Order: sequence, then C-alpha cells, then structure tokens
Amino acid sequence: MNYYEENLSRLIRHFERGCKMDCFRKLGLEVEHFIVDKSTGKSVSYYGERGVEAILREMEGQYPHSYYEGDHLLGLYNSDYSLSLEPAAQLEISVNPRGEISHIRQIYRHFISQITPVLESYGYRLVTRGYQPVSRAAELPLIPKKRYACMDDYFKTSGSRGLHMMRGTASAQISIDYFSEEDCVRKMRAAYILGPAIKLLTDCTPVFEGQPAKGHLTRTAIWRDVDPKRCGICPGLFSEDFGFRSYAEYLMRLPLIFVPEAGGQDSYVRDRTAADIWKEEALSPGQVEHILSMTFLDVRLKHYLELRAADSMPFSHVCAYLALVKGIFFHEDALARILAAPVGEKEILAAEDSLMEKGFAGEIYGMPAAEYCRMVVRMAKSHLRPDEQALLHPMEQMIEENSESGTAAIKEKRNLTQYYEE
Repeated sequence: MNYYEENLSRLIRHFERGCKMDCFRKLGLEVEHFIVDKSTGKSVSYYGERGVEAILREMEGQYPHSYYEGDHLLGLYNSDYSLSLEPAAQLEISVNPRGEISHIRQIYRHFISQITPVLESYGYRLVTRGYQPVSRAAELPLIPKKRYACMDDYFKTSGSRGLHMMRGTASAQISIDYFSEEDCVRKMRAAYILGPAIKLLTDCTPVFEGQPAKGHLTRTAIWRDVDPKRCGICPGLFSEDFGFRSYAEYLMRLPLIFVPEAGGQDSYVRDRTAADIWKEEALSPGQVEHILSMTFLDVRLKHYLELRAADSMPFSHVCAYLALVKGIFFHEDALARILAAPVGEKEILAAEDSLMEKGFAGEIYGMPAAEYCRMVVRMAKSHLRPDEQALLHPMEQMIEENSESGTAAIKEKRNLTQYYEE
C-alpha cells in the first residue's frame, strides 16, 4: 500500500485543526539575539566555561523546565516563553501568543531582567541585528545538535549562503492565526504582498562579515541563495486553486535533509522526500511537525502562520512591527485593500530587487518605497487604539526621514540601526 494520499490527508487535517474562531485576538513573537563580548563585539560560542551553555546553566534555576540533548543544555522554558538556540548559539525567545502587545512587552522585559545580570557578570550583552555585528560566519562553531550538522552539510551544495544563514543571521518572527482555509490563503498572500515593505521597514543589517553591508535587505539576499526549493515565496501561492492541499503537496515533495529517529537521534536523508521516506507508513504527529519545520519560506504554515521576513532588531521596533501586523491582519478591510493590488510573485520579486539596490529610493509596485510604506503604516494605525498607535512611531520616523524631502539621506545606507539604540 502506498500511503501518499493518507499522509497528504494528515497534513491537510493538521492545517484544518489550526482554524480558530478566536484568531483575531493573539500574536506570537520570536526574537533572535546575538550574545556578544562587550569588549570585542564578537559572538560568544556555545562551548566552554564562559560559553552560552554556561550562561543557560546559570539561569536554569529560574525556569521550571529545561531541554537537553544528551548532556548538553539547549533550552529553558516557562508558561510565558521559551528560550532556545539557533545553529551558532543565537539565543531565541519565543513568547506564547498573547492578545495584547502590552503583555508581550511585559514578558520580554521580564526575560531581559533575568538574563542581563548574568550576561553582565561575564562582560557580555545582547545584540539584536539581522547579521553578526563583528564575527564572521566561518569562525563560529555549531551547537551540538546533529540536525544542524546535517543542514550545514546539505546547504553546501543547495546554494552558496547556507554558512552565512545558519551562523550569521537573526530574525524577528510574528505568528498569527486563521479561522478557515480561505482566511489562511488570504493572509498568506497579504503577508507576501507586504513582504517588501516589511523587509525595508525592518532592515537591520548594517554589517556583513565584519564589513559595511552593500545595498539593503542583506538577510533577503542571503536567504535567496540558501536553497530555492525551501525558501522565498511558496510555489503556486497566487494560483486560483491554492489551498491546504497545494501546500501539503509542496511539503511532500520537499527534500527533508534529516528525519528524527527513535531515541532522539537524527538520520541524514539528504534529498529524500517525505513522499519517499514514508511511502509505506502513515505519518505520526511528530513526523508531521518535522515536515512542516523543514521549509524556510518567508511565510510558513503550521497550525498558524509564521511571518518570517523581518530582521532581528531593537525591541522598540519589534513592538512597531507587532502593531503593524495587528493593524493589518486583524481587520478584513485592511486585508482587502492589500489584496486588491494586482500583485503576484513576479511583482514581489521585482519590488525586492529594487529595494535591495536602492532602499527607500526604490519602488514597491510602481510607488516610491517611502510612499508605499507610509500608506501601509497609516492603514494599520487607523485600526489601533491610541496606546498601540504610539508603538508605530519608530517606523513613522524612519519613513519620514527617508521621504522625498530627505533625498540626500536616501543615498546613504539607511536602516533602523541609525535611529534606535538597543
């Protein structure tokens, strides 16, 4: 018996179970950080007496739960958030979905209050940028997760930027819910249409490999050359018949790189697909979750939607991003305005190309970039309470300083690192 249709159905049912009638109420947040030495700006390795694992062990008593692989401590979590590590020991906080941005801010500040004294005792600090501020990717060892070793090897041949992506980048991600298949597709499309503006408004990568970054949207340039099969825009998204089945079919033909095995081990399967690996058995819930996690699209579907386009950035700007997403995606009239534009994959990529070269002097769908971004921010602002509207100020300031009246400034590399400190 071939289990392809059964496994396709299991993926589809997973997406269907994600439909939530209270989906207008909550935002999830993930922010990745670099832990750096204050004196040098270089990233701290996972290993050694002064490494990231030592920091986690010092904090372990403050958290009710921890995550180990073998003898290695790799994560901590409580009822509000979890701490985990990216490939080169970038520290990620994942805040559980909350209905109020003010609550997310409180949770993040609690995390900062706990980690800052520990970091200061080592002479370290947190940095939120889209790329390592000083360290070069090749200098940084991977943390002891076999899956990262598998990915590191695989990405050597799938593109030219896997090394930089895994060891050098950091992002800020927001998750939102959907209440139906149609709502999910509409939000996915809207997120991609807004993607160029979001990438520009969250561009926080002034340095690449220890040198001033050339152009703009450096993280986008990196992701474009990691693995085209699993990055960028979801294939077929703008087709009329796109839905849960389309996304499930895409996942089933995606090379999986590795699969988790019994006992917590990972098996390196390289280019084998889910359709091939599990052709004679039905997918378990854990295997479904793994398949969902092995695509790195700008917008990723699980049982919620992950918006993955933004750089890691100072928290004031993260809050602006949260407010922007809430003001657009929680309101049908705003979504309808975004979706009314005659935009597809070709237009999105053209807008990104323009912004990568020219920044705010570029164009988004035929409009000056600053004008388009201003329109989007104003649209979001019109749907927010006054306290939430105030959170958009960093983006508003960034847009105005790069508008037509500031042509001289546009010629320089402008991104939010020039506006806000940590």
